[in-house]
Amino acid sequence: MSAAGLVLLVCCTNLANLLLARSAAREREFAVRAAMGAGRRRLLLQLLTEHSLLAIAGAFLGVILAGSLLAALPRIIPTEPDQLPFWIHFDLDRNVLGSPPW
Repeated sequence: MSAAGLVLLVCCTNLANLLLARSAAREREFAVRAAMGAGRRRLLLQLLTEHSLLAIAGAFLGVILAGSLLAALPRIIPTEPDQLPFWIHFDLDRNVLGSPPW
Protein backbone atom coordinates (compact mmCIF):
# COMPACT_ATOMS: atom_id res chain seq x y z
CA MET A 1 0.00 0.00 0.00
CA SER A 2 2.92 2.31 0.60
CA ALA A 3 4.11 1.82 -2.96
CA ALA A 4 0.64 2.58 -4.30
CA GLY A 5 0.49 5.69 -2.13
CA LEU A 6 3.86 6.86 -3.40
CA VAL A 7 2.82 6.29 -7.02
CA LEU A 8 -0.36 8.27 -6.39
CA LEU A 9 1.67 11.05 -4.78
CA VAL A 10 4.04 11.20 -7.76
CA CYS A 11 1.09 11.29 -10.19
CA CYS A 12 -0.60 14.10 -8.27
CA THR A 13 2.65 16.06 -8.13
CA ASN A 14 3.19 15.64 -11.87
CA LEU A 15 -0.36 16.76 -12.61
CA ALA A 16 0.03 19.80 -10.37
CA ASN A 17 3.27 20.71 -12.15
CA LEU A 18 1.60 20.34 -15.55
CA LEU A 19 -1.27 22.58 -14.51
CA LEU A 20 1.15 25.14 -13.09
CA ALA A 21 3.19 25.17 -16.30
CA ARG A 22 0.01 25.50 -18.35
CA SER A 23 -1.14 28.41 -16.23
CA ALA A 24 2.21 30.14 -16.64
CA ALA A 25 1.97 29.67 -20.41
CA ARG A 26 -1.54 31.16 -20.41
CA GLU A 27 -0.48 34.25 -18.48
CA ARG A 28 -0.68 36.39 -21.61
CA GLU A 29 -4.19 35.11 -22.38
CA PHE A 30 -5.39 36.12 -18.93
CA ALA A 31 -3.74 39.52 -19.27
CA VAL A 32 -5.60 40.09 -22.53
CA ARG A 33 -8.90 38.95 -21.02
CA ALA A 34 -8.37 41.26 -18.04
CA ALA A 35 -7.52 44.14 -20.36
CA MET A 36 -10.73 43.50 -22.29
CA GLY A 37 -12.76 43.86 -19.10
CA ALA A 38 -12.98 40.41 -17.55
CA GLY A 39 -12.93 40.67 -13.79
CA ARG A 40 -11.11 38.44 -11.36
CA ARG A 41 -14.30 36.56 -10.61
CA ARG A 42 -14.83 35.75 -14.29
CA LEU A 43 -11.24 34.55 -14.72
CA LEU A 44 -11.46 32.48 -11.55
CA LEU A 45 -14.76 30.98 -12.69
CA GLN A 46 -13.17 30.02 -16.02
CA LEU A 47 -10.26 28.30 -14.27
CA LEU A 48 -12.58 26.57 -11.82
CA THR A 49 -14.73 25.27 -14.67
CA GLU A 50 -11.74 23.99 -16.63
CA HIS A 51 -10.22 22.23 -13.64
CA SER A 52 -13.56 20.76 -12.56
CA LEU A 53 -14.12 19.30 -16.02
CA LEU A 54 -10.60 17.89 -15.96
CA ALA A 55 -11.22 16.29 -12.55
CA ILE A 56 -14.58 14.82 -13.59
CA ALA A 57 -13.12 13.40 -16.81
CA GLY A 58 -10.18 11.92 -14.90
CA ALA A 59 -12.48 10.34 -12.31
CA PHE A 60 -14.74 8.91 -15.00
CA LEU A 61 -11.83 7.44 -16.95
CA GLY A 62 -10.29 6.13 -13.72
CA VAL A 63 -13.47 4.25 -12.79
CA ILE A 64 -13.74 2.78 -16.30
CA LEU A 65 -10.08 1.73 -16.26
CA ALA A 66 -10.38 0.27 -12.76
CA GLY A 67 -13.47 -1.73 -13.76
CA SER A 68 -11.83 -3.17 -16.84
CA LEU A 69 -8.60 -4.01 -14.99
CA LEU A 70 -10.51 -5.62 -12.14
CA ALA A 71 -12.38 -7.76 -14.66
CA ALA A 72 -9.08 -8.91 -16.15
CA LEU A 73 -7.28 -9.43 -12.83
CA PRO A 74 -8.65 -12.92 -11.99
CA ARG A 75 -7.40 -14.16 -15.37
CA ILE A 76 -3.94 -12.75 -14.69
CA ILE A 77 -3.52 -14.32 -11.24
CA PRO A 78 -1.97 -17.78 -11.63
CA THR A 79 -4.16 -19.43 -8.96
CA GLU A 80 -7.82 -20.29 -9.15
CA PRO A 81 -10.19 -17.68 -7.68
CA ASP A 82 -11.63 -20.19 -5.20
CA GLN A 83 -8.12 -20.88 -3.84
CA LEU A 84 -7.59 -17.26 -2.81
CA PRO A 85 -8.01 -16.31 0.86
CA PHE A 86 -11.50 -15.17 1.79
CA TRP A 87 -10.45 -11.56 2.40
CA ILE A 88 -9.17 -11.06 -1.15
CA HIS A 89 -11.93 -10.16 -3.56
CA PHE A 90 -11.85 -7.99 -6.64
CA ASP A 91 -14.67 -5.51 -7.11
CA LEU A 92 -15.36 -1.80 -7.08
CA ASP A 93 -16.99 -0.58 -3.90
CA ARG A 94 -20.12 1.11 -5.22
CA ASN A 95 -20.81 2.70 -1.83
CA VAL A 96 -17.51 4.57 -2.02
CA LEU A 97 -18.00 5.59 -5.65
CA GLY A 98 -21.49 6.93 -4.99
CA SER A 99 -20.97 8.53 -1.60
CA PRO A 100 -20.46 12.28 -1.22
CA PRO A 101 -16.96 13.41 -0.26
CA TRP A 102 -17.95 14.82 3.13
